[in-house]
Amino acid sequence: MEMAVIAFFILAALSLLVVYVASPSIYVQSLSVTSSPADRYPVPVTLFLVGILAVIALLILGVVRHWRWLFWLLLLAFGFSILAIPATILQLTGIIPDSYPAWYSLSRMGIALLEFGLAARMLQIYRQYGVWALGKKASRHA
Repeated sequence: MEMAVIAFFILAALSLLVVYVASPSIYVQSLSVTSSPADRYPVPVTLFLVGILAVIALLILGVVRHWRWLFWLLLLAFGFSILAIPATILQLTGIIPDSYPAWYSLSRMGIALLEFGLAARMLQIYRQYGVWALGKKASRHA
């Protein structure tokens, strides 16, 4: 499980970088940054990307060190990511306004599916082996 979550975070970091290189306007639009057409990579967007990459590095460290609170946080975040799928479908059908390109919305939906799969696997592993598969604590019966 640990390797799957780390691989997911590496994939997320790479996808952030790909979007930054391919279409930095998505970040500009999301952050409501005003930039000139000549400034393809505005400084606030670059700093935001560096900050997100630092958070991902911290999350990877937490996974390696088996932080229990991080397990539960990731389980909740990954589990609730399933809500992005109907939202994206509503955006693609025009029911909800979407200002992002279709390829970006579809990639977000794919990532949400992957996250939900990780949440399901994390829950299954927790039920069998405990948090981060480190084993369950013996229950104390007095």
